[in-house]
Amino acid sequence: MNTTFVKSATRLEDLPQGKKPHVAMVGRSNVGKSTLLNSLTGQKGLARVSSTPGRTQMMNVFDVDGRYFLIDLPGYGYAKAPKALRNGFAGMIHDYLWQVQQLKLVLLIIDARIGPTDLDREMVEYLASGTIPVVMIINKIDKLSNSEAVNIVRHLQTTYPNMTLIPHSSVSGKGRGEIVQEMEKAVRANSTKENKASE
Repeated sequence: MNTTFVKSATRLEDLPQGKKPHVAMVGRSNVGKSTLLNSLTGQKGLARVSSTPGRTQMMNVFDVDGRYFLIDLPGYGYAKAPKALRNGFAGMIHDYLWQVQQLKLVLLIIDARIGPTDLDREMVEYLASGTIPVVMIINKIDKLSNSEAVNIVRHLQTTYPNMTLIPHSSVSGKGRGEIVQEMEKAVRANSTKENKASE
């Protein structure tokens, strides 16, 4: 994946215009979105990784192979963040997920060690009320023992039987191929729709 940073934005009108599809990454603060992004693209320094929660407070836009944009949304649930970001789907997150027509897939990232928090569950319900496909990334799965990893995956499969779940480790690369495949599938589906519409 040839991925380049395009810009950071705080308003929807500052995002790239046009029909190029978007894939959005959303998750709780400090869930490892930047590390996941670096893992997916194979570029370690592409997204700034910080141990400080709430570091990402803008919509960071990355161009993937000139074909689609990968959008790193602000993390939710960080108490010290500005009020507009604190409630999870207020401010930029809510506006982006609800209004951006180019959005074709949401990667919802949770921490395998913690499991879904109340805010994560609220986000799942919020996303389920829309029509955009959602893939849940069970991040940092390498931090668990094999039995713990099996248990969290089984629990989530039972809780969210209709959602695609992918365990991921940026250390081992586990799950990377499956996530990229889901992203490509969403982008291809968008291209197919556009081609049919133009016929």
